[in-house]
Amino acid sequence: NMAHGEFFMLGAYFMVVITGAGLNPWVGIILAPIVLGAFGMAVERLMIRPLYQRGDLSSLLVTFGLSIVLQQTVRLVFGPQSRTVPMPVEGSMQILGTTYPTYRVVAAAIALVVTIGLALLLFRSGFGVRVRATIEAAEVASSLGTNTSRVANLAFGLGTGLAGLAGALMAPFVGVTSSMGLEQTVQSFLVVITGGLGSLAGTVGGGILIGGGQSAGSVWLGGTVAQVGVLVLAMLVMLVRPRGLFANKGRAS
Repeated sequence: NMAHGEFFMLGAYFMVVITGAGLNPWVGIILAPIVLGAFGMAVERLMIRPLYQRGDLSSLLVTFGLSIVLQQTVRLVFGPQSRTVPMPVEGSMQILGTTYPTYRVVAAAIALVVTIGLALLLFRSGFGVRVRATIEAAEVASSLGTNTSRVANLAFGLGTGLAGLAGALMAPFVGVTSSMGLEQTVQSFLVVITGGLGSLAGTVGGGILIGGGQSAGSVWLGGTVAQVGVLVLAMLVMLVRPRGLFANKGRAS
């Protein structure tokens, strides 16, 4: 989904709209994944599902085109200038002698809870079994009674909903612009490639490695050097472990 970063961007702009209307930022954080999840399900049903049988890069090209349309539409509606979103929680707190904004800690805690919830959904529920079966062998899953079209639709909606939630959570930290999704798409690909395809643990590990490495490097070396260092790290991982650091055994890259 080459438009994944734009769903993140839409989640951030959803916060701009909610707070601009005078509503509590938490309203936006709660509603963003629901609204973006429903939008993602509609996109999958109308634009992506007809391309599943082609077996080529059509879905990649379509979602790339969708990313451009979403980015330019938001730019037309909200303008090119950066927007700000107020912090849902004010104040700061001390952790191991370092001062952090309270909301940053709250957002990290929410992300951790959501990640654990996603893991339980994928590995401890009937829906998760159907999702994993559809990913591994859609025809076999369908022959055993799984509605693979429905599963794909729900899974895509879940992904876009989580992107919307991430955008809503991050909006108070950053300047909200129509182009912010591109960076998130690139970062997401780096995380998945580094961690390993098909592995939730790999996604988490890759996120810690890429995100944590860039944050630490920015403090010690500066933002530009840190970004270059992360790219070099990702390339080294691809050379040494093409499947990723935490890839499932036996799974092709």
